Amino acid sequence: MVDDSELEPDALDALLEADDLSGARAVLSGIAASDERYAVARIKLGLYDGSMPSGMAMQQLIQLMRKDPDWPGAKALYQSASSAAFETRQSSHSHSHPPPPVERK
Repeated sequence: MVDDSELEPDALDALLEADDLSGARAVLSGIAASDERYAVARIKLGLYDGSMPSGMAMQQLIQLMRKDPDWPGAKALYQSASSAAFETRQSSHSHSHPPPPVERK
């Protein structure tokens, strides 16, 4: 069992990469939602367990990277989420289309 009292973000990422989603979820439940060190891990868990669509994940990652362009893990996860959105034909900011023209009456 993992001691979740002060697990570093890299160790939590290792749980996610090992596909231990329930373990990662249990650890994250013991960490304050306001602790931004775990923001990428929370987003990654949402992507991996299907509770967060790729577009939403990309939006949250963009917000993190606006705060700090070198936010640990954000860029790599953004690229992964973008690729997943493209492969599943979900819309994304990098593959969006303009809205149809509005007909005036």
